[in-house]
Amino acid sequence: MRKMARPIGQIGSVTGSNRRVPFLKVLVPAAFLIAWVFLSENKIVDPVFMPGPRDVLVAWKGLKPLLGRSVLVTLGITLSGFFIGAAIGTVLGLVMAYSRIIRELVGTLFDFLRPVPVFALIPLFILWFGIGRTPQIVLIALGTSVILGVTTVEAIRNIPGIYVRAALMLGARRTQIYRRVIVPYIIPHLIGAIRVAAAASWGLDVAAEFMGSQVGLGYLIIMQQVYLRTAGIVTIVIIYSVLAVGLDTVIRIIEARVTRWTERRSMPSVVGAIVGQG
Repeated sequence: MRKMARPIGQIGSVTGSNRRVPFLKVLVPAAFLIAWVFLSENKIVDPVFMPGPRDVLVAWKGLKPLLGRSVLVTLGITLSGFFIGAAIGTVLGLVMAYSRIIRELVGTLFDFLRPVPVFALIPLFILWFGIGRTPQIVLIALGTSVILGVTTVEAIRNIPGIYVRAALMLGARRTQIYRRVIVPYIIPHLIGAIRVAAAASWGLDVAAEFMGSQVGLGYLIIMQQVYLRTAGIVTIVIIYSVLAVGLDTVIRIIEARVTRWTERRSMPSVVGAIVGQG
């Protein structure tokens, strides 16, 4: 059979959209960069408040001898706290959703700690754990575990009942339903929470390094703030952004492999096509 030709208007819309997408991706960053260079080079804004690209480059050269060790220390603290917190939060959410007794025992404490600002716990952490990497890792782990715990419980609550009833009709036991129905179903829903927790862990690292740290990117920010070196602060913020984007990219690559079996990976999403993501 002869293939039906695509309407000319449809072809134009598709090719036009494909050509516009790369341009749109760089439009806002390019405009921001141009505005930054214009304002800084013309001294419209005081360099103390907005250092220019040249100032940032000079600051980066001055900090370069310290960045290697600082980045490694920050990576170690942040990734340790993130992975520990993600594991604890996910497991705790699964256990609370599985056992009513555990939910009654731990749920009240979990609901109490959830709205508490993690930064407010810094003085207590210093008092309890002292100064060092242990309280820093615990602080990051606490913040990320709350995010994953809440998301896990809510994802399990929103599982369509038809899946569980179908498994029961096929003779599945409770543990089998959890292992073969519930856990695979919530994995795609946890990816978004994992990405949010990963992004939050970098901010928590800055707060954690306020607890007497002598090395790390957070410590460098403190030193730059003390001496009012705004260009140095901007430089370290850019480094944090690069590290955060790198971790998020790794998570997205793992997501693409782990969730290949889902509908959104196996075929174009109708909803995505409607809202512009198809």
